[in-house]
Formats: sequence, C-alpha cells, structure tokens
Amino acid sequence: MNTKIAFLLAGFGLMAVSGAQSALAQRVTPLQSGKFLQICKNTKSLQACDAYISGIADSVAYSKMFAKNQGDASAPAGFCIATNVSGKEMRSKVIAWMTAHSDQLSQPAGASVFTALHDAYPCPSTKNGK
Repeated sequence: MNTKIAFLLAGFGLMAVSGAQSALAQRVTPLQSGKFLQICKNTKSLQACDAYISGIADSVAYSKMFAKNQGDASAPAGFCIATNVSGKEMRSKVIAWMTAHSDQLSQPAGASVFTALHDAYPCPSTKNGK
C-alpha cells in the first residue's frame, strides 16, 4: 500500500475514533493576515499564496455543495467565484482587501481571505431578495 494512502487512512481512522469532542472544535491556522500578506507580495512565494486562497475558495464551494446534497439547498454560500477566475485575480483581490483593511492584519489569515473573497465575489441575490 502506498505510504501516503496509509497515512491518510490512519488519519481518517483517528478522526473517527476521537469522537464528539473533535467535532466541536475547528482548526484555525495561527498564521496572521499580516504575515500572509507578506507571503502574497513576495514573488518567491506566490504559489503558496495562491494555494492557500484556492483552498479557502474550494472549501466554501464544497461546503455549499455538501449542504445542497444533504437537502439544504438554501444554505448560503460565503461567496460565488466564477470558474474562469484565475488564482492571480483572486490573489490581487485579497491583497487589495488586506491593504485597505490594515486594522485586520493581526487576525487569522483565513478570516481575512474569506472576507476579502466575500466582498470581491458576492453571490447573486435570490428571487426573495435574500
């Protein structure tokens, strides 16, 4: 068996055995927005920046799909990014948001990235105005 697959399966097994306590706690990276902004402005680390932003964008998209598949079609999405939007474009929006909101740079990077994407890529309104 591939070592990576074995570790992945072991990790899933540990998560399943850990019970309800872990279901209540959510992991938040200790990376602060200010440090992440530095990473995103450094040409040597653009791939890491883009990967982090894409990870957050993907998780929001998959959360919405999961909710819909579980029967909650009205679950709100945090933002709606078209499939043709590039990582470079998302990075540009995140950098611009963080630069404009320097008071938020001590917050977790994920929170700032989420808010930047939420502001830059709002979802269309529904018929009910929600």
